[in-house]
Amino acid sequence: MSVVLRAAVAAATACVLLAASAAPASVVVVAPSGAPLAGATVVFIDAEGRTDTTRTDAHGVATAQAGFAPLRVQVSAPGYLAVTTAYPGPGHRIVLHPAPKSLGAIRVATGSTQTLHSLPVAGSYIDRTQVQTSSALTTDALLRALPGFDRTRSNAAFTNYGQLRVSFNGAGNDRGLVLVDGVPAQDGFGGQIDWLAYPAEFLDRAEILRGAGSALYGAGAVGGVLSLATFGPTIAPSQSLDGFISYATGSRGTDIADLAVRTPLARGAALSVTTNRWRSSYDDFPPAYFTPVATAATSQSNATQVRFLFGGTGSSTEISLLNADDSQQEGRPNYNEDRAFRQLDARFSLAKDQSLLSLVGYVRDAFVLNVADKYPSQPGVPLYTQHVPTDEAGISASWLVAAGNNDFQARIDARAVSGSSFQYFPSGKLQNAGSGSQFLGGLAVQETFRMPRFEALIGTRADTFSYFGQTLVKAAGKGFTLTSPPNRTMVALSPRAALRYSLSPAVTLRVSDGTGIRPPYLNELVRGFQIGKTFYAPNANLVAERSATQSGGLDALMGRSRLSLDVFSTKVSDAIAFETISPTLQERANIARTQTDGATLEFDTPLGRCLNAHASGTTQYARVTSGPPAILGKRLAYVPNRSADVGLDGGIGSLQAGIDATFLGQAFADDLNTEPLQPALLLGLRLTAPVAGSSTISLSADNLTDRVYLSSVDRLGPPATYTVRWQTFFGRGAAQAARPSCPG
Repeated sequence: MSVVLRAAVAAATACVLLAASAAPASVVVVAPSGAPLAGATVVFIDAEGRTDTTRTDAHGVATAQAGFAPLRVQVSAPGYLAVTTAYPGPGHRIVLHPAPKSLGAIRVATGSTQTLHSLPVAGSYIDRTQVQTSSALTTDALLRALPGFDRTRSNAAFTNYGQLRVSFNGAGNDRGLVLVDGVPAQDGFGGQIDWLAYPAEFLDRAEILRGAGSALYGAGAVGGVLSLATFGPTIAPSQSLDGFISYATGSRGTDIADLAVRTPLARGAALSVTTNRWRSSYDDFPPAYFTPVATAATSQSNATQVRFLFGGTGSSTEISLLNADDSQQEGRPNYNEDRAFRQLDARFSLAKDQSLLSLVGYVRDAFVLNVADKYPSQPGVPLYTQHVPTDEAGISASWLVAAGNNDFQARIDARAVSGSSFQYFPSGKLQNAGSGSQFLGGLAVQETFRMPRFEALIGTRADTFSYFGQTLVKAAGKGFTLTSPPNRTMVALSPRAALRYSLSPAVTLRVSDGTGIRPPYLNELVRGFQIGKTFYAPNANLVAERSATQSGGLDALMGRSRLSLDVFSTKVSDAIAFETISPTLQERANIARTQTDGATLEFDTPLGRCLNAHASGTTQYARVTSGPPAILGKRLAYVPNRSADVGLDGGIGSLQAGIDATFLGQAFADDLNTEPLQPALLLGLRLTAPVAGSSTISLSADNLTDRVYLSSVDRLGPPATYTVRWQTFFGRGAAQAARPSCPG
């Protein structure tokens, strides 16, 4: 009898094993909530060490090749801790837990989401927690804590619009691309950024690629690419009304009102509305620029955005309208600036098992009005009025395909810009004018190869830049001179390669070599302007600036902490600068080569369940290496030689807290290095406590020590500013208000 029983058991076991062997090996990868994780990498490993690598589909399922008999399985996904375990059998669930904040993932660096630790290139980010705990009142001030962002002195509300430009990784002004929700943020005619159109309270996340990135993103990505994500609508089965309303008031005439709300409209449809009203005032002239007619400068702005989202299985469509305007009364009669723009944009995405298609399109019209006085000879007496209207439109499409352990990406985009510049005498007579149109377009392809310890990225992009319809007008005696430069087209190739090797799961090495290109803005080609007796002439013959960035780095995990060090060198050829033609004539020209050598160190560590510490520091030597003798060896304007940031953000007891110290290193406001902007250490503090159920109250101090420093040669940075903010949350946000020590 026992013999028969043993035979039956053996037969049953054989049948089970046979059935199991007939079913392909598979696992289901999910988050702790049970939600499937699409795009996770699953490596099946058999008894002989052979591997079969695949990705999970939209349902979190990964299946091995037919006949593959795994013994173990490795599972990883961006933003989650990797898991290695014995193969649990067909269809079993594997739960991935979120990685510590120090391992945060970004997308802008390579076009696909990867953790900072696994990137083959250098990148950094600021998350929503740092936004919520920052004392900064504007987005450009908030970004001073982002490694690689050079405009640490940027003062959007009290600075000439022409100075609101970016430099990334020490490359110099106008040598970085900024995207907000996928749309180029730089004005297409002049290159400046309207930071006040993107209020700090609505910022969800900021990511930066540190180093040339034109191989994927094209025009402008000379020293890096900054991507900002803002508050918007979402679609989920449990979606309900969500958002907040807040009001802040404080010293320096500060008044800030914010409203952010998102709500479902119907099944598969949602709406979001954000609106911001901002005002502040202080004496921003340095002593050397103070006059008897000077008063406190005043700045005010408005920004409103409405976004509609429609979604189905694997696809979504979003339509958005943004309206923004701001005004700066600079502190003297007839010295003020006004700016406004309207933007309509749309986004479409389609996700399938192993691919993602994204489309972004926009149209925008903008104007800048600049009124100047006869300072210093006759402060307050009108000198000129400038009016700069611009129209632009653009579209981009990207396609990401994941196949096994490889990624393929293609990106195509196009942008058309038309603009004019008019300068008038106080009498209203035209003094000079310029206008023209520009077309920019390109196609990029990129391939990424991954193995358990090794990753290689290679890509290239072809671009074309066309200029046409240019006209330059200048007053001459009782008449005008008219010039019409010929139409022309430029083409360029921008390659990039990067390698990442993991010495161990905790230590990775990376090296990269990328290129960048910046075609001249229409502003540089057609906009001339007169200040006193000096005429600053455009140059219709300018060619594009080109760059190359070589970078190497190390990224190490120490428990839940992360340390990274990257060294870099960026060289720019055909750099555009003003050339002295005569004592009364300056003209833009491709006259220089520049080089920036530097290093960036970052450290992040959790200090508790909800409290995090971060520190970063950059040293860089940005100078002119070839050009006219007057500027040879000079440091690049507005690029600091040192910068550092140390901060805490998160929960301390029942409080949500942010403490931040930022060091602004030595910089210069001019190419000749005769206008130094001295170093400064700025301290910020923000404390938030729950009150009255779903509301919070925040106390914040920016520039806590009231450090007097120059943001530009004729502007003081904001003095100590203290604010009290009342914020009421509703919907899902109301639960967050009750436990602000763990911000979402």
